[in-house]
Amino acid sequence: MYRSLSAFLLALAVLAGPAHARSLLFVSDVDFAPYSMIIDNEPAGIDVEVLVAAARKTGVDVRIEFRPWKELVRMVSTGECDGAFSLFMTPERQKDTLFLEAAPMHYSDYVLFTKVGDRFDFDSYDQLEGKIIGRVAGTDLGGEFREALEADKFKLKEYPDLASALRGLLIDEVNAYAGNIDVTYYRLKAMGMTSSITYLPKKLVKQKPAYLVLSKAAKIKDKEVLIQQLEVALDTMRKNGSYNKIARRYLLRY
Repeated sequence: MYRSLSAFLLALAVLAGPAHARSLLFVSDVDFAPYSMIIDNEPAGIDVEVLVAAARKTGVDVRIEFRPWKELVRMVSTGECDGAFSLFMTPERQKDTLFLEAAPMHYSDYVLFTKVGDRFDFDSYDQLEGKIIGRVAGTDLGGEFREALEADKFKLKEYPDLASALRGLLIDEVNAYAGNIDVTYYRLKAMGMTSSITYLPKKLVKQKPAYLVLSKAAKIKDKEVLIQQLEVALDTMRKNGSYNKIARRYLLRY
């Protein structure tokens, strides 16, 4: 649902801000560096720092915890947390979450990774015939990927996390791994394997927005006003360079 307010009302909402009697709990993926990660036993990463900065601008106290992806989705659905980040928008997820549509947390590109010596031509999904593609369970790779899978153009093997997916690629359980460019290369760099694994040029998903969300089941005072506040804060950070300043500490492309 697209939200709009007059400039006056929006500014008023941001300046006033709802008073929350408690800190708000946001959960993020435990396995999604450089966007969400733990450094020296503290939450860190691009999305983490951006959320903390945006919350500070709106006068909201937030707590951040990490969970496996499936648990994160469950907690948002049941209201065990107040919100989460960062999620692709799907009709199924919109049933129990409110997406901050006006200001995505980040944009994602997904590609097929292969071992350097096992590259193959990939311009269309027809070329994946007879191949096994790995992915982390729960990853949304778009409608074209889903349609090709349903048409049995390739086989899919799912893994519980990135480390096991990359291990599966290295020991030839799969021909390629479908993953986020930034997240996968960040892990490969930490493993010292950027010269052993590469990715194919065709993008499965290109510049897909991932969002901060609030749980519909969570008991949050003035939830719609909070959404508008955070959207304004996030959008302002994009426009004034604050976002890039944070992201540059983790990814050189910024």
